Amino acid sequence: MSEICESLINDYVAGSLNITDLEQGLASIFDAVPSSHGDAQSYLQSLYTNDTIDSVGFTEISQVISKINIQSTLKNSQETDISYFGDDKTMHLTDISDLYNENGDDDASDKTVIVKANQGEQEIDTGDSSSESGEEDSPLSPRIVEKPHKSARYENLGPGVTLKDRFVLLEKLGQGGMGVVFKAKDLLKVEAQDKDPYVAIKVLTDAFKKYSGSFIALQREASKAQRLAHPNIATVYDFDRDGNTVFMTMEYLQGKPLNQLIKELTKKPLKLDHALHIIEELCSGLSYAHEKFLIHSDFKPGNCFLLNDGHVKLLDFGIARASTQTDEERENTMFDPVKLSAVTPAYATPEMFAGMNPDPRDDIYGLACVAYQLLAGGKHPYNKVASPKIQELGIKPKPIKGLNRRQQKTLMKALTVVREERIDEVEKFAEGMRSRKSHSKSILLATLFVTIIGAGIGYKPFLAFQEEQQIYDKIQQIKNGDKAMMIETIWSLDQLNPEQQKIISVGLRREIITFYRDRIRSVFHPKEGLYDYPQARSLLSQAKKHYPDSVALSTIEDQVKEQRDRLMNSLISLYKRYFNGKKLVKTANGEDLTTVIPLIKRVDPKHYLLKDKALSDLYLSESEKLIAGRKYKDASTYIVTGLKLFPEDTRLQSLNKQINAQSQD
Repeated sequence: MSEICESLINDYVAGSLNITDLEQGLASIFDAVPSSHGDAQSYLQSLYTNDTIDSVGFTEISQVISKINIQSTLKNSQETDISYFGDDKTMHLTDISDLYNENGDDDASDKTVIVKANQGEQEIDTGDSSSESGEEDSPLSPRIVEKPHKSARYENLGPGVTLKDRFVLLEKLGQGGMGVVFKAKDLLKVEAQDKDPYVAIKVLTDAFKKYSGSFIALQREASKAQRLAHPNIATVYDFDRDGNTVFMTMEYLQGKPLNQLIKELTKKPLKLDHALHIIEELCSGLSYAHEKFLIHSDFKPGNCFLLNDGHVKLLDFGIARASTQTDEERENTMFDPVKLSAVTPAYATPEMFAGMNPDPRDDIYGLACVAYQLLAGGKHPYNKVASPKIQELGIKPKPIKGLNRRQQKTLMKALTVVREERIDEVEKFAEGMRSRKSHSKSILLATLFVTIIGAGIGYKPFLAFQEEQQIYDKIQQIKNGDKAMMIETIWSLDQLNPEQQKIISVGLRREIITFYRDRIRSVFHPKEGLYDYPQARSLLSQAKKHYPDSVALSTIEDQVKEQRDRLMNSLISLYKRYFNGKKLVKTANGEDLTTVIPLIKRVDPKHYLLKDKALSDLYLSESEKLIAGRKYKDASTYIVTGLKLFPEDTRLQSLNKQINAQSQD
């Protein structure tokens, strides 16, 4: 366990781990093994003794260790079981809707519940696990089953355990009815010096392992997810077992699920363009899954994840079902997903409640409900009334302000509870919701334009129309991967008229933001030795001029500023250490002020330390001491170095003339 503590501290000192992640990781270790506190403190002391960290870093980490130790002691004494997700709300591919809700929101309509048709009727478990007949409840009982209570504990696994001699569990992230999810460090990635060695690991719960098909259930989930290689679907790496522990490894995502974002919309609604961007990415991921003949079967905000970079990923294909099956797949197996069909009442169709065969239109209904909430400031189209009751109550969604007639019609058609009347393809829904004109639509407009002109009705100059057509062609080229065209378009954007700028900025929103993100990383990425923060700020300003409301750009801006602040704190700390140690001229190992000051200048050309009179005084006094000791060559090195940093210092200039004259004599 001490090795894990040391690894966490090393990662923080190296800058690959922020203070929040360090605190969470150590908290998990101390919670599992309280004695690790002493090991961590001892290791920290050794780093300080060996000058690996300075007094500022030592104090900072020491305070974190002490704080966690006190909290851990109090928690253990009160026998409480606390799940801590951190300020970041970093969650992962799992039964996201079943993760513990810190806000205490127990809205049953957002819970995933198990359903099995039983002669058209359903029973609801009220939460009492006892049975009057005395028979043990079966996980396949024909009723709705509440998710396990958050106090349920999984004692076999925890922080510090290593699976397959490769995955070190660091902290528990959450749990659902089927699995527990941990953040883990992949030692193989560490050995390969991967900059991001973290993965998420989903392990079968003890309760679910009692189900005879549990192993195959998790294997089926992993297999289905691995079939879905798409940028808007969370990646599953592998499926494995270590003794009795069955698990699958997944990518480690940072951001927040859409159910959390939707709760925040009541106070701060999304701009229309931003909401449509999220909807577009949801459609992209879901459409791809349908192309692979997989129906998600539990599409809801909790199974959609907004990354810190502004992109969206679909999660949890654990209960996804094939829309078409081969003869081989129809054969009887140990695991039948139909028997474990799950629904979330606010996002499920009547057919899903009835346990009918899956259909793409079931997902489209859930997608439309999520889209409505993103556009309506968090309000559900049917106030979260379950679909079987909607027709009976005669509820109709209110129109969304800001949508055009085509978008309104598309959204309402996708929200109908009658399957036969609902939009039957995700791409049709996506096309109907787009505010921009697609390339194919532009061709249609061209035909209409010719007709209008032929009728003698003026619409717009034909030349302007041709220019617009060229813009749509250019957008399509860029989307097909033409990087040269991309760069040319971005740098010439300001030369276009406002209407043309709008077409390009909307049509290429994702591509342009990604371009600027990559450009920023190419000039400012401290881990890669890139320190041009002013240039990064300039690129951000250019990007935000086109997308002032972009959440992705705001996130990038915050991350860049955080990296800059962390870097400057380290540089200032080094400056003080070298200043106090009078390390004024270049050394073989680079541990001197001549290394630090140029870096400070690159990060912040106007930083106060670059005009620190105390430093010029130090160069002067040290040079004078060397001259007094007749060490003229060394004195000259100090003077020349000082003048490079302070070229206008008249005292150093005078001393330089003096020593040059003496050397000539």
